[in-house]
Parts: sequence; C-alpha cells; structure tokens
Amino acid sequence: MAFSHLKSKAAYFKEHPDYCKTKEGIIDLVCRDCDFWKEDKRDYECGARTLLSTLILKDVLSVEEIIRAISE
Repeated sequence: MAFSHLKSKAAYFKEHPDYCKTKEGIIDLVCRDCDFWKEDKRDYECGARTLLSTLILKDVLSVEEIIRAISE
C-alpha cells in the first residue's frame, strides 16, 4: 500500500502538527515511506525532504493537506 506509514499515523500527525515541524517529525512524516529510506541514513536529506520541510515550516503546506492528498 502506498504511503502505509503515513496513513497509519495520520491521526497522530493531525493531532500533533507541531511535531511535524521538528527534524524527527519531518523524517517521520515524509521519509519513512520513501523507497530510499534507511534507518541508518537519517541525516541524509534529499531534495524532496528539503522542499517539503520548507513548505511545512513556512505554513505553505499543512499536514492535513498532505494527508488528504495521499488519501484521494
């Protein structure tokens, strides 16, 4: 299932939007479903993570919008 981690934690992410603005939260929100995700490479930041974290931190994109997009 696509985005299985994100979908399984969607309620948590919605309830804790400030968590999603932390480094750990960004990783949890956007990285764990990536085909390239490796637990031992947590400090690696790809372009997608950089872009998504910037949009989330600047409130251009909300956690709810991301969840809605992957649910449709």
